[in-house]
Amino acid sequence: MRSITRTTLVVGFSVAVAAGLAMPASAADTITTVEVAATGGIAITAPANADALEVTPGFDAEAGILGVEVTDNRSAKVDWAASIALTDFVGGATAAVIPASAAEYTPTTAVVVGTATVASSTATNPVEVRTVQTATGVSGNNTATWDAALTIPVPASALADTYVATLTHSVL
Repeated sequence: MRSITRTTLVVGFSVAVAAGLAMPASAADTITTVEVAATGGIAITAPANADALEVTPGFDAEAGILGVEVTDNRSAKVDWAASIALTDFVGGATAAVIPASAAEYTPTTAVVVGTATVASSTATNPVEVRTVQTATGVSGNNTATWDAALTIPVPASALADTYVATLTHSVL
C-alpha cells in the first residue's frame, strides 16, 4: 500500500507541475562566450623637460616633475612598479660634473583611476634604478598619476655653468 500511495503522490505532483508549467517537448543549450581582450600594454609618460633652475653653489636645487603617469591597459591582475634613474649633471661649457648620486626623487601619492593600490617611495642615489611607485591589487585597466620633487645638492665647488642630466622613468 505504501508504494501505491507514493506513486499516486508522484503522479499527482507531476500532473500539477505539467499543468502549472509548460515543459518543452525538446530543448537545446547554446554556450555563449564573451572574450575580454586587453586593449593595450603598460606605459609610462613624463614631462620632456623640467624647469631650468638657478642656484648658488653650496645649496640645493629643486626641480618639479609634474604629471608622471602610468597607464596600464593590460586588462589583467598584474602588479607593476615604476622606477627612475638619473645621470650625472654635466656642464655644457665647462664639462664639470654635479654628481647625481646625492640627488633625491620624492614622489607625491599617486592619484589612481581603476583598481590598484599604489604606494610611493623616495629614491635616493638614483644613479642606480630605484623604484618610486608600486601598484598591488591590480585588477583590470588602471592609471596612476603623480608629481615629484627632484632635489639636487650643488657642491660649493661647482663652477658657473648650465648643467644637464637625464631623468629616465620606466615601468615593469
